[in-house]
Order: sequence, then structure tokens, then C-alpha cells
Amino acid sequence: MLDRIVALAHDQRVRYLAVGATTSVLYFGTFTAGWTFLPIPYVVMTALAHLFTALVMYPFYSRFVFRSDVSWLRGFTRFYSVWLGGLAVSVIGMPLLVEYAHVPVVVSQAVTIVAVPVLAYLVHHSWTFR
Repeated sequence: MLDRIVALAHDQRVRYLAVGATTSVLYFGTFTAGWTFLPIPYVVMTALAHLFTALVMYPFYSRFVFRSDVSWLRGFTRFYSVWLGGLAVSVIGMPLLVEYAHVPVVVSQAVTIVAVPVLAYLVHHSWTFR
């Protein structure tokens, strides 16, 4: 049993899922708190939560998930360029859901969060941390 747990901890996909789940919770919590308590548009809060989460979580992806030795600036630049795709999904998807489908803002943010992780993993694995 212990061998199986150790094997799982060495599996990059399992580490990615663990860090990704933490990332989603941090991002969703930051977005929801900011949108609830700050008088700014939800699209602006989306961008702010996105940047904050990227800055906090990048070291976990770099060192823990991908075990990369790429320099911080080069790695973060690549990392965030991939994350900009996720931001685009949110910035385009949220207004479509909120304004046209009349989905509540927080629910639309949750929907857009689900749309990104698998594609991001593939790009990070093959490009960001190489």
C-alpha cells in the first residue's frame, strides 16, 4: 500500500492534479471574494485573480509538478503565456454566459475554470517547463 502511495506521488499527472485543484480553489476564492467585496467589474476581477493566482502558484508547478530548473523569469513568462489562453476563455466565456445565457457570475466563472486544465497540462508538459 505504501509503495502505491509513493508511486502516485512520483507520477507527474497526480502532482499536476493536486496542484491544479489547489490553483482552482485559490483562483475561484480570489475571484469570488474580490467580485463580492470590491466595486469592480467581474471581467477586471477575473484578470486580477488570474495574475495573482499565477504568481502564487507558479513555483508549485515549476518545482513540485514539473521539477524544472528553468530560470524563474523565463519559466514564468512561458507559464503565463499559456495561462493567457485560460484568461481568454474566462474573459470571452464569462460575458457570453452572463449577458446572453443569464448564468450568474460566480457560476459562469466555475464553468470557465473547468474548460482549461487538460489543455494547459499538455502545453506545460511539452513546452513551458522544457
